[in-house]
Amino acid sequence: MKPDEFWNCEYRYINIFLQTNMIRILDDFKMQIMLQEAVTDKLIKADSMSKRPKIIPLKKMFAKLFETEPKIHYQSPQEQIARLRKLK
Repeated sequence: MKPDEFWNCEYRYINIFLQTNMIRILDDFKMQIMLQEAVTDKLIKADSMSKRPKIIPLKKMFAKLFETEPKIHYQSPQEQIARLRKLK
């Protein structure tokens, strides 16, 4: 969204833009957490100083961020047809 579009659009479009932008930022943050976790786990396991390394997952440290994963509900064809008929 360009700055002139931002100032000239309605509140609901600004709200949608900000929500989608926040979701994108959180998804990027989650991907960085998972990447860093994989790298650090490999480095800790590769360390020859400790025979049994204690690995604390980053997902546990950021539990609030990862607990809100939406559950995907797959619709059957009958459910899709029923929803489309309600729209008419």
